[in-house]
Amino acid sequence: MRKPLSIFGWKAILRNYGWTSFWLDSILPLIVSLGLCTLMYVKDADILLQLKHLVGVGISIVPAMVALILTAYTIMLTFIIGDKFASIKKTEEGRQLIQDLNSSFAACLFVSTISIIVMIIISSIANMGIAIEEPNTVNYPVYFLVCYLLVYSVSILIGIVIDIFNSGQTTLLDDDSNAG
Repeated sequence: MRKPLSIFGWKAILRNYGWTSFWLDSILPLIVSLGLCTLMYVKDADILLQLKHLVGVGISIVPAMVALILTAYTIMLTFIIGDKFASIKKTEEGRQLIQDLNSSFAACLFVSTISIIVMIIISSIANMGIAIEEPNTVNYPVYFLVCYLLVYSVSILIGIVIDIFNSGQTTLLDDDSNAG
């Protein structure tokens, strides 16, 4: 007998958000990160200086994004818990929408939090002035990682905006069913 699937925890988030969504959401960050790394290499830019700048930008904007995401998620939860979503929650599509919403917000918050942690660690290490024999073998992959995390954190917000829009549209469906 199979154990029933839980609707709680990280396994539920991964099941609902899924690897397909992760890979689709990764396309733009991968392209941007590879493009910027290539540009830095071609222009022979000081990659450590660029890395410190990018980390500084990330540390200054990602925490504000997390606060914005948490605020939006709290507002969404009040709608989901409220009466407006009652009829929507009764349908399979409505339950799936709510699961997708919860998973999208959780994935966005997770990636943004990981981004903050990575950027703080990298900022601390970069400011130590550690001498490395071949610094570009470390700096380029780290620059790529920071750029990827930053762009991913920002681009995943597009999905959140679409999810919020879809939730708003469901209130129209509820009104249409009462009108008929």
